[in-house]
Amino acid sequence: MSLLIHEQKKPKMQPFYWVLTFEAYTIGILIGLGLIVGPVILLLRWPSVWTWLSLLAVPVGMIMLVKLLKSLRKQVWANTHLDRFALYEDRVEYELWDSATGESEQGSVFLTDVVEMYYGRYVLQYSYAYKKTKMMEKSAMFELMPVLYLIARSGMGERAIAVPFLDPMDANRWLEAMGRRNIPLYLTSLVIHDFRDASVPQQLRSDEDLKAAEFDGNIERDFRPYMEQLIEEEQHREYTEAELEELEHEMKRLEYEEELRKRKSAFRGVGKLAWLVFPVQFAIGFWLVRLAENGSIDPNNYGYTTILFGCSCILFFTLVKWMHWLQMIIFSLASLVSFFFVDFSDVETDPSYMMSGNLIAMSFMLLPLYGLIYLGVRRLRKNRDAKNLPPAPEPYRPAQHTPESEIDLSKGQ
Repeated sequence: MSLLIHEQKKPKMQPFYWVLTFEAYTIGILIGLGLIVGPVILLLRWPSVWTWLSLLAVPVGMIMLVKLLKSLRKQVWANTHLDRFALYEDRVEYELWDSATGESEQGSVFLTDVVEMYYGRYVLQYSYAYKKTKMMEKSAMFELMPVLYLIARSGMGERAIAVPFLDPMDANRWLEAMGRRNIPLYLTSLVIHDFRDASVPQQLRSDEDLKAAEFDGNIERDFRPYMEQLIEEEQHREYTEAELEELEHEMKRLEYEEELRKRKSAFRGVGKLAWLVFPVQFAIGFWLVRLAENGSIDPNNYGYTTILFGCSCILFFTLVKWMHWLQMIIFSLASLVSFFFVDFSDVETDPSYMMSGNLIAMSFMLLPLYGLIYLGVRRLRKNRDAKNLPPAPEPYRPAQHTPESEIDLSKGQ
């Protein structure tokens, strides 16, 4: 029976970040439950027109809850269904999980069928969450990590098995065992994103910077000088006109994708200017509490708070950098927190206590109104938001350059 030499698994998320992820989802789920249960409790205890309107927040909470639960389920699945590679004396066994179908592919490759090996790098996303780091140690969001490609015969064709690593020493253990079989080893500068692509063997062989290597106990001793030389050559090389055009197009595409990615962040989309709405709103709320305390206004009149929140919400959505539906929740929570400090009276019959309670309650109960304002302002600033987006780059088409021989022939005719 063949002995197990080394087992390589896709890394799990570090406990600290796993707990942090759960905490973030828990907070979001609790907010969603609050939007569902809160209006029902308010309606049962204080039936009125306003509490009936608050029921419009229930569908928002349900959508939010369903989306968060689905996303959490995907996170749990991804952290428990891990790709596995096991190196034995005569074969490599693997188990690969497909997140789209939820199914695994299990198989094995005999080392006698492996015809080539390629050592290179792959991109590990959110590497800070998977690598063990010291307290306060900075870690990149994206990092290049070692990967070993095994090209093996499979039926009438070939297939590539990519074994990703976090530590080059683990790759050395595999290469030490594989090196006894005199399998050709190459260094590659290609960064392949889809390991399951059937064209991976062809992609690796077409690498213009491919270099043959011999394993001497530490593959990094060959790979690092190899990459440093390529980088140095690239820095001193003059780009052709076609390469410059392609590079410019790629920069535009990356800028566009980065801007779209930013637009998915509701909090970042608020911007500095829109946050100024809350100090102004707090000052007006404080003034209303003082007016109620002096007997100038009725603290039970919901019209004042409705007008205050309505105008503040319109101004808030007008000033945000870009709009996102979660900003309705941000506006409601920021208003709720700020008005906790508008008055500190604990006498329930005191007009200032009643007015401050009115402000706190309405900051949450007016979510349906915020939704209507959100839809209205979004429609009004539709053209403005579209102009702020960088233009979507067109698909890159290499310029057609007429060969010199054709030019000469045409002149001769």
